Amino acid sequence: MPGALIGRDEEIAALERLLTCPDVPMVTLSGPPGVGKTRLAIAAGHALGARFADGVVFVDLVSVRDSELVLAEIAAMCGSPDPGTATPPDRLAERLRGREVLLVLDNFEHVLDAAPGLTALVAASTRIRLVVTSRERLHLSAELEVPVQPLSLPCDDSQELERFVGTPSVAMLVDQVRRFQPDFEVTPANRAAVAEICVRLDGLPLALELAAARLKLFSPTELTFRLRHRMGLLTSDTRDRPDRHRTMRAALTWSHNLMTPDERALFRRLSVFVGGATLDAVQDVCAVDDPLGTAMSLVEKSLVRRRLGHDEAAELVMLESLREYAAEQLAEHGEVDGTRTRHARYFAEFGTRTEELIGTDEESWWVDAVGAHQANVRAALAHATGSGDVCLVLPLASALGWYAYTRGRLGDVRVTVDRALAVVDASGARAPDEALSGTLLIGAVIATGRGDLDRAESLLARAMAINDRVGAPRRAAIGSAFRGHLARARGRFDEAVAHHERAGRLHEDIGATPGVAWSRYDLGLLARGRGRLDEAAEHLRTSLARFREMDHGWAIGCCAGVLAAVELRRRRPDVAATLLAEALERCARVDDDRGIAQCLEGAAAVAAARADPRTAARLLGAGAALRERVAAPIADEDRDDRDDVLARVRRELGPDTADLARCAGRDMPTASALAIARETVRRTPPPPAAPSPVLGVLTRREREVALLVARGRTNRQIGRELGITEKTAEVHVHHIIRKLDASSRAEVAAVVAGGRERPLSGTR
Repeated sequence: MPGALIGRDEEIAALERLLTCPDVPMVTLSGPPGVGKTRLAIAAGHALGARFADGVVFVDLVSVRDSELVLAEIAAMCGSPDPGTATPPDRLAERLRGREVLLVLDNFEHVLDAAPGLTALVAASTRIRLVVTSRERLHLSAELEVPVQPLSLPCDDSQELERFVGTPSVAMLVDQVRRFQPDFEVTPANRAAVAEICVRLDGLPLALELAAARLKLFSPTELTFRLRHRMGLLTSDTRDRPDRHRTMRAALTWSHNLMTPDERALFRRLSVFVGGATLDAVQDVCAVDDPLGTAMSLVEKSLVRRRLGHDEAAELVMLESLREYAAEQLAEHGEVDGTRTRHARYFAEFGTRTEELIGTDEESWWVDAVGAHQANVRAALAHATGSGDVCLVLPLASALGWYAYTRGRLGDVRVTVDRALAVVDASGARAPDEALSGTLLIGAVIATGRGDLDRAESLLARAMAINDRVGAPRRAAIGSAFRGHLARARGRFDEAVAHHERAGRLHEDIGATPGVAWSRYDLGLLARGRGRLDEAAEHLRTSLARFREMDHGWAIGCCAGVLAAVELRRRRPDVAATLLAEALERCARVDDDRGIAQCLEGAAAVAAARADPRTAARLLGAGAALRERVAAPIADEDRDDRDDVLARVRRELGPDTADLARCAGRDMPTASALAIARETVRRTPPPPAAPSPVLGVLTRREREVALLVARGRTNRQIGRELGITEKTAEVHVHHIIRKLDASSRAEVAAVVAGGRERPLSGTR
């Protein structure tokens, strides 16, 4: 066989253990086309050959078309004088009785009717062992199935180059390329393309070998683009390779020809699913008589894999190489449009249900489900958009919109919603009121998050006008909440209070517990924006407690993060650190990028408060870079806090050093920034410095003001941090200057910083 066996050390060791175990007379290596079953079986034979007195016998069954001739072929390879004639199982068993031999039977999938005859062979002698390769198991009592998996794929960009090259799929590709280009190396410049080749080819050894041959002509980057149509590209002119392994299409056609008509129909129709298909979806979309039984048969034949998806539900998954072949078959049978339309309808119903449950107890489950199936939802939306079907487009866009909003990814999804609304405008057909109102509403929500207040107000007005006709209280409650956010952003605080309180009442009337908790959260945001920190903390703590009771992960992350910001303004960094630790974990668990960015900025404030300006600068840079990537600008009420931390960092490090540290943070992978933030908020804070005896003449509040004066805060900033008015802060500063017998704010700062005695009167 061509090429070296790479990345199979664990499998070889496992086969050695199994085939020397008295209770395992027969092992079947199953797996999809091109996964390397034959090569693994041969390698196992070489590894174990010395342990069998009569050696290893390899029997290639690819040319045997009649199941009744399988035992004759085995007999011929074992030295029978009458090859080519049917051999009864007991006669062959008698010939093998007493022999100690390892039989490797390759390509058994097309002669499965001969499987019962193997039972007599393993019964003939306790020293006979069988290794069978097949794309499906043989269903014998003596059989132990060992599924052969594709080679493992590279992890991520943070993996060291040496470890990256050692990843089995990468090592396999590199080994094959070096057979004609000995100086080929993986470099930082081409590693991304090499990784993409391995991922697109699913880690299938045959596909990697065939792709390597194309690197004689193309660079790795060029090859990644051409692999979008891999069937015509993955071919070989190697003369000693079996015909079915000279092209990827031939390998798949071999398996396809062994299917029943129903199996072929399900196989090709499954190609419309991207990522995975739940069994419910398969039943609705694929239109075969026995979808579950047929699906089980495809799993048995290694053409489809089963995995556990969202909420531990079983899903069927195709390797991408098989999916492309299946899609070709779907097109050849003229079934593309009909199957994709059924697929779009199924996920449109899924999207409708998701939008109907936003703000209710079931919101979290359904939004998570959209995330788990978003590749399918996007594929369905693309088909619905192309056909101009507004009844399908709107619920699909709404579902993607709510998922993206809760994950803080506000860039591309704005385009998604805008395109959906454009389909409505272009179609000329009247869109269903419920669906249109829902899509306009999420469009307004996303625009609010992006700070596009004019657009948000326009979309929200249209959504609520339609909803008033429909009379949906849940959507009215959400609309009222976001009217409150818009009023707050415009500085109309009393109006915002009225909207948020109305939203709370509406949510309470329909029993929407999360909506009630969100209303308290919104009132907390509003109180924070008005500088009423104690009131903000009370609202947010109530909201956080309710979200914890519901175990609403995304909401806990949001609420804990904002409460941490309030506690930082209240000069309680240790309390804030505890809240940020919780917020970080929750936001990271649900991939809320906007929430993660906010937590990074909060952790920067904690680091600055604990005299670690370099870490603070790096975290600020990482947070800013993440916000840019997901198009989630910092909110106005957070910008001043961020700017205060940045100003402090620049004072303590110097502008140039601070900027270098921020740039380092911007270039840092998010995972690394999260690790630093976690360490920062979990670190035991240093013991507080003993207050200078000079400050003993001041009240507690005056000492807090004096410390902020020493940090360069203006009266307005002091008022915002301590939750007092600017005028009150001015009065406190006047009293401090008088009590310390100082002549200016700078002199107050000097006294606080150095703990020096108050200047004597007349010596200034």
